[in-house]
Amino acid sequence: MERHAFFENRTERFHAVSSPGFSFPPHLHSQLELLFVNEGAIEVTIGDHHALLKKGSLAVIFPNQIHSYQNTAESSLITMLIADSSYTGGLLDSLLRFSPASPFLEAVHPNILYAIEELLKEKDNPKPDETVYAPLLQLILARALPELELCQKQGDYRQNLIWQIANYVSGHYQEPLTLAMLAKGIGISPGRLSHVFSEKIGQSFPAYLNHIRLSHARTLLQSSGLSITEVAEEAGFESQRTFFRVFRQYHGVTPMEYRNQNQAGKPFEEK
Repeated sequence: MERHAFFENRTERFHAVSSPGFSFPPHLHSQLELLFVNEGAIEVTIGDHHALLKKGSLAVIFPNQIHSYQNTAESSLITMLIADSSYTGGLLDSLLRFSPASPFLEAVHPNILYAIEELLKEKDNPKPDETVYAPLLQLILARALPELELCQKQGDYRQNLIWQIANYVSGHYQEPLTLAMLAKGIGISPGRLSHVFSEKIGQSFPAYLNHIRLSHARTLLQSSGLSITEVAEEAGFESQRTFFRVFRQYHGVTPMEYRNQNQAGKPFEEK
């Protein structure tokens, strides 16, 4: 099974939402992420750990951990919190130096439920008070971290290299980019880099790059008035022809068909 691990370059310092179950491919980012199951169930993969989380369960995703979701119940309700590491205060050192032996909790302390509810309320305020984010997030971590077995990070070169790859590509995918250019940018040989893609990421560099470019293109098709040609250029494709070919290959529809489906409010799933 392919792992389309890509770096999500988030600019929002805090994000909180409760929504029906959703699916998202493997990705990583530098923020803390918390996933709580209000109703139903969802499959969650974090690094090498996989679990079917049911009602009342919590996933704690440390910064720069590869993770993905797969919805399994139509009636599910999931709360997602994503926070800049600056909100974690004195707990940041633990988040950076350690990783959980298992990042899942089947039940949580009542303080965690309270803090999640308050964070959602504050985020929905017309003028949210951002000063409450840090103490509430730290309350969640103060109750969750003692329940997790934390292991000292070993400084795995290959894992750090995946982060370097994702971080570099996220800053250059809109430009012409080759495997050789990426290898030079992060300071390793093209041969070793190719091996990392096949062994650790599970797909070729072109497929990885296309996935990131297509992700950006879909956002533009959904939320902007740019022409198809402009979307192709903004997403980093060398030509509109290449954009059409790759988009249809991955998604089974043309960019215009996707835009029309999205404007009509129809759901879109990756193929």
